[in-house]
Amino acid sequence: MVRDSLNLIKDVHVINLNTLKGTYSNDYGQYRITVSLGDTLEFTSVQFETVKKIITDRIFFSKKLKLILKNKNYVLNEVIVKKHDLIGDLRIDRKKVPKDTIALKGRKLSNIIENISKESQKGILNKPSIKHSKLAETSMRNTDPSRSFYGVNLMGVVNGMFSLIPKKKRKKLSTKESNELLKNKILTDFGNSFFEELNIDNNQIIPFLEYCSQFNIEELYKENKRLDLIKLLEDESIKFLIQLKQK
Repeated sequence: MVRDSLNLIKDVHVINLNTLKGTYSNDYGQYRITVSLGDTLEFTSVQFETVKKIITDRIFFSKKLKLILKNKNYVLNEVIVKKHDLIGDLRIDRKKVPKDTIALKGRKLSNIIENISKESQKGILNKPSIKHSKLAETSMRNTDPSRSFYGVNLMGVVNGMFSLIPKKKRKKLSTKESNELLKNKILTDFGNSFFEELNIDNNQIIPFLEYCSQFNIEELYKENKRLDLIKLLEDESIKFLIQLKQK
């Protein structure tokens, strides 16, 4: 029979290390296993210390071995539990979230870098890249009417003409469509009542979301950073309403 200091223990693995045959204790802590004199039994369980017992004369002839196992203690890494009053309701929890000044400064720094990048590119927007220059030269050469027809690479002409369509522009169009869908999802997810709390009229919700696109609200929504998104919308709603009054 196997037990601890208080109760009988079930599902304790009992293995005869000499014959490599084993069993386990039932709901009443009882087990039965074949042994010979001098064999060693090993008792193992996740919750208890492993014990090995040699079959002595007394155990062999009495055919009984009662064992008391000791609980095993596990040492976990230190953790810090912080108190919070969140209840799972976004409308209430968002008011309890402290201002994330680091994230706010990061967004401002990102906007500054983006503006500097745009300013630095103004002087070279009209300058064609080496890739486009070579493409234009190839297209002119392949479509030159003075050349022999047999010398024209038809696939090169078609590919060259198709490549003249700005890839970035095509990508921007698809990104714009994707962002529009995300704005509609944000509106559906948060509901009109959320924007009413921000004093945003129904006919101004879409313009407000368009205004907030510069702060990457679509990315926050896709990454499921709801609390960050709510905080951003709250902060920017004040600025948006001020701009509306000025207009």
